[in-house]
Amino acid sequence: MLDFRDPVSVTRLTHSQKWHIQKRRPLALALLVLVGGMAMSGCDRENGVPPQPAANNESQAGAPKRYSIDRSHAGATLPTNAVRNEQGQAAHLADLSGKPIILNLWATWCGPCVEELPTLNRLAAATSTRAHIIGLSQDIGDDGHGPREFLAARGWGNIRSWHDPDNAIGLVYGGGLPTTILFDATGHEVARVIGPLDWTGAEAAALLAQAGAAI
Repeated sequence: MLDFRDPVSVTRLTHSQKWHIQKRRPLALALLVLVGGMAMSGCDRENGVPPQPAANNESQAGAPKRYSIDRSHAGATLPTNAVRNEQGQAAHLADLSGKPIILNLWATWCGPCVEELPTLNRLAAATSTRAHIIGLSQDIGDDGHGPREFLAARGWGNIRSWHDPDNAIGLVYGGGLPTTILFDATGHEVARVIGPLDWTGAEAAALLAQAGAAI
């Protein structure tokens, strides 16, 4: 077996062996970049692994943002998929027309989602008469009771707890969590946020104003 710490051993590599090593290096680097990108963006879909831990979302000098704002879908209408409302009944987001809708896709097992929820709950309290703040759970195999209890047990009951048992709407928006889509009062998308955002901060306030749900 070749010892790659031994320069003499390395020089004995055949042309074929050197070619295979060089070929594998870009693949290894690509895998590292892919895994790193997934870690920065938030949670991937539920896959049986333990809950992903929350991290501190406070801004630090020179630290990259852990979220991105996408306005490329501005003007798109509300999805028509049926989901479950807080009473467990079939419902559509269009039923809420007339006020801006802040639609947060989250799951109990997603650490960055849980990190974001306290600020979303404060937003829901501050805009209760002017906007619908919907936490649309993406927990598969649940009837919606679990996510509702999860929010209630932590004092986050200002968020309206809806459930997307088949991830039908979650997949419409790419499947990454958390993702929050802002719709104006006519049901048209203003922007979407991918990753955890402080919903009491200045950047959130600007987005909410654009959706007609200024704090």
